[in-house]
Amino acid sequence: MSDAPAAPVTEQGVPPVTQTEEAPSFKVFVGNLAYSTTDEGLKAFFEPVHSDIISAQVIMRGTRSAGYGFVALSTAEAAQTAVEDLNKKQLDDRQIIVEIAKPADQKERDRKDRKPRRRPGRRGSKAVPGEVTEAEANGEAKTEDATPAEGEAPKPKKKKKKTAKKPKAKVADDEAEPAATTTESEAKPPRKKRSPRPRRAAGEEPTGEPSKSVLFVANLGFNIDDVALAALFTEAGINVLSARIVRRQYGRPRKSKGYGFVDVGDEAEQKKAIASLEGKDVGGRPIAVKIAVNAQAEEVKEEAAVEKEDTPEVAVAAT
Repeated sequence: MSDAPAAPVTEQGVPPVTQTEEAPSFKVFVGNLAYSTTDEGLKAFFEPVHSDIISAQVIMRGTRSAGYGFVALSTAEAAQTAVEDLNKKQLDDRQIIVEIAKPADQKERDRKDRKPRRRPGRRGSKAVPGEVTEAEANGEAKTEDATPAEGEAPKPKKKKKKTAKKPKAKVADDEAEPAATTTESEAKPPRKKRSPRPRRAAGEEPTGEPSKSVLFVANLGFNIDDVALAALFTEAGINVLSARIVRRQYGRPRKSKGYGFVDVGDEAEQKKAIASLEGKDVGGRPIAVKIAVNAQAEEVKEEAAVEKEDTPEVAVAAT
């Protein structure tokens, strides 16, 4: 006969299941992970302690990474080595945070400690009935709101007396405060109203004496400003003294009317400009270049004056 002890048998005749104790693991928290990092990539990142890795898991929210994970290691020394060697290292173009994971009970204690505790006697909060506030304990406040003792009737609250407001004394004209001084930009004289200019019928040519230096340029794009109009002539070799787009009277900013005036200095430059630019395609539009009349030149000056008045001046304070 064998000397080996017989296996224990239960009432049903089946030997009991022996439970094997799992080896303890030491978890490491890994934060600031890229959304593309996988479990395999996280495990490969822990190459310095690969022989001690039990598991490596990226925490998921549905189908997307939560941005952190945990690595279980077999020894505390391996966990500490991982923190020292891998913290703030790069993984998938991100600087990774590696820390020893906190136990569940410690995380619960930390969460409770972070909850704000109510302090009695704070401004805007009432103390619990029968509780002495910090101010009352120091003798800085009266305990009027304290609960009355048993058998003692509560004291009625005193009503505040309404005091009649005294009428304000009128200040004499001599004692009145001086009016605030205004800057030069605020004390500008009111703009003079211009008399309305009679409108010409559609297609009617302007009447008046032809100008000997100013040209009328029409069918321009609405995005062309004064600088672009001047550049159009200078690029063609024309001398330009001034160039101005005529704009609408109202609106901020004032929009172009699609035409303008260019002062080229003399009649020779006028003829040269008409020969070079009449009918030229500018932004998909064939422009018209004609000799302006003096009435149109006056219109340009008035438009320039109105635009100057509408431009706000910045007042610089004297230092």
